[in-house]
Amino acid sequence: MRFFSSLLLSVASFTALSSAAPLEETSSNLSRRGADFSTYGDWTGSTSSYPDGSGQYVRSDDDHHYASRVHCWTDLFYVDHSYEAHAWKRSDTSIDCATTQTCASGQVNSAQQCVTWTLGGQISFDVVKGLSAISNLGGGFNFQASGEQQWCTAAMSQNTCTWNDKGCHALWTSDVVMVSKGYVRRRCSGNNGDYTAWSHDYQISLPDSITRIGCAATCDATTYPGGVPLPPNN
Repeated sequence: MRFFSSLLLSVASFTALSSAAPLEETSSNLSRRGADFSTYGDWTGSTSSYPDGSGQYVRSDDDHHYASRVHCWTDLFYVDHSYEAHAWKRSDTSIDCATTQTCASGQVNSAQQCVTWTLGGQISFDVVKGLSAISNLGGGFNFQASGEQQWCTAAMSQNTCTWNDKGCHALWTSDVVMVSKGYVRRRCSGNNGDYTAWSHDYQISLPDSITRIGCAATCDATTYPGGVPLPPNN
């Protein structure tokens, strides 16, 4: 009788283990054995603040097939975005109306802006393009590689300045960034179907291709005399 009780206990224990998530994506040690987390990072034990499956699917990366025949990959989801205006920065352009007949500015390029990615791992240009397309980011991208997996661009002004005095005027710029928010989730396919091993929120700042010029500062000004303009409508 004791033998059959032990046998039943062993069968029950085996059933419980076989129905649980495979160790490959539940153990922080085993999950790193050959798995690729270079794009989005390994967030074992993390749970996103967004409901699983919510938002808009963008792409999948960090694909890995384990020897146990468990297949895992990381999905990227976009949920929402907002715009933020940067503080005024003085440009290299100044116009002395006392020495020129045309007291006006042309278009001005802002200082170089780079994509920032507040998530582990590296972000690829394909990921940036995917998020910008879904978020309907205005203008367009003209990113150049700067260092390792960093993408930068310079914005062009959408307005110009005109003065009717003989003063010296310095141009200031206020750049705009779009902050895209969402989450990544680690999905696996095992004997019991697909399941989510972990999920984690992300935030990425994408520089807009348009900046705003401030016309109110004189050449000797050390700070801009006006407030930061409002960002575009979210």
